[in-house]
Amino acid sequence: MKRIIFLHIILLAYLHANSQNLSSKRWIVGGARGVEAEFTDTSRPNIKVIYDAPPHYYAGGHSNICDSASGKLLFSCNGMVLYDSTGNIMNNGDYLVENNIYNLNAFPISGYTQSSLIIPKGSSGQYYVFISTVSDSMFNIYWNAQSNQAPFDRLQVNIVDMNANSGLGSVIVKNKPILQGVAIHKTMMQACRHSNGVDWWLLKQGEYDTNRIYRFLVKADTIEGPWIQNFTEPKYPSIDLSGQYAFSKDATKFASVQCFGRMNKLFLADFDRCTGELNNPKVISIPIDSTTHPNLDAQGILDSINEGVCFSPNGQFVYISKRWNIYQYEYNEPDSVLAWYRLQHGPDTTYQKFQEYGHLGLGMDNRIYIGNWGGTAKSSSVIDKPDIKGVGCQFCRKCFRLDTNVIFGMTSPPNMPDYNLGASGQVCWPVSTSQLADEQISQLEVYPNPASTIFYVKNAQGKKKELYNMIGNKLFSTYKDEIEIKKYAKGFYFIKCEGMNKKVIIE
Repeated sequence: MKRIIFLHIILLAYLHANSQNLSSKRWIVGGARGVEAEFTDTSRPNIKVIYDAPPHYYAGGHSNICDSASGKLLFSCNGMVLYDSTGNIMNNGDYLVENNIYNLNAFPISGYTQSSLIIPKGSSGQYYVFISTVSDSMFNIYWNAQSNQAPFDRLQVNIVDMNANSGLGSVIVKNKPILQGVAIHKTMMQACRHSNGVDWWLLKQGEYDTNRIYRFLVKADTIEGPWIQNFTEPKYPSIDLSGQYAFSKDATKFASVQCFGRMNKLFLADFDRCTGELNNPKVISIPIDSTTHPNLDAQGILDSINEGVCFSPNGQFVYISKRWNIYQYEYNEPDSVLAWYRLQHGPDTTYQKFQEYGHLGLGMDNRIYIGNWGGTAKSSSVIDKPDIKGVGCQFCRKCFRLDTNVIFGMTSPPNMPDYNLGASGQVCWPVSTSQLADEQISQLEVYPNPASTIFYVKNAQGKKKELYNMIGNKLFSTYKDEIEIKKYAKGFYFIKCEGMNKKVIIE
């Protein structure tokens, strides 16, 4: 037993050391031009224009990734197009969405928060690029029909091989659907490393008027799922032009907000990195304040449009951005009056130049960067010390800036998971060393294996059999000798019976 524990500790150390191969060291933040922010130390990042022409539009649905070993920007995505490190369209990297939405604007661009996301595909130099979008058929049904709903209905994955095209990359798998035929939100998609420090959990917001969350287990060789969690509240409505998912830095907490409906609800839950499940959900009412704009306030229009959410580095505070206000919420303060602090009331510049606040991003310098909803200004504001309660967190007006004559706009932080998050140290059933060893000597007989419709358990008559997925979720239990599996996704599973385990494959 001591030897097993020792080997497990070594394995965790190895996984942690080898999880540090990617980072968020560089952000692409500009609209109309490619503007790069480079984090070098605890100071605010250096900002410069790196792509001048043709125009590069990054408007909220964008993402990028860089190599932490060399500090090199690998590639970026604006939600519809992939750009290589030189700013050119990557080989086979155009048209990552269907024609109707691609041609919706003058330039192909996604302005829907968190509609693209990049995850490493193991350590082979390949990467998954996830895109949430709408099919042409759904577009024609809803978007062109003056409907009050305009949903997405596809979550697609692309695979980029950075070993190809002299290191500039090439898309080798394109627009492969992993979720389709359901009317999902345009916004809210984020990922977090599995407890093992290698695999990833991908979470995506589901249908309108629900709080349904789809989750996928993203591995180097496969993508498993989706699994679905439903929560009673809040029921996110169809006006979904903004909104955001966020994990705490230690990945034990999860938060989400969504744009409109005057619902003003903050959704909080504990996150289990082993199972990818959200537990102990809480729904918190967000304050509604004036805009401070005389004309809007005179019409009785209050600031109820939620844009973004972000945890402080220590996880003690949750920050909420609305169009005209920024709030700090103390996570463990039971008194709602004491828990909320209005950090910024009204614009960070003159009314004429104010862009309105966009979604939020935690930088590698542990500052929170506040996006511009309008995206044409050359600067945005920052929260310098987000771990401090109240005014001490230091809202810094227009401190993230590039003074230049080049035409561009500062939009918002890219959608990036924490690439440097390592293994948690928690052993997840059924993949611990000892349980895998038990499986090797198990006398449980299951046939056929692999199977696509049914498993038969031969030597456990009258005993309770349980079917688990590879992340430890119990899916089914029975005292019969047959386990029907037609409704389950392809992949690896475990059948457990009175101390015996058997790995099985659904094909």
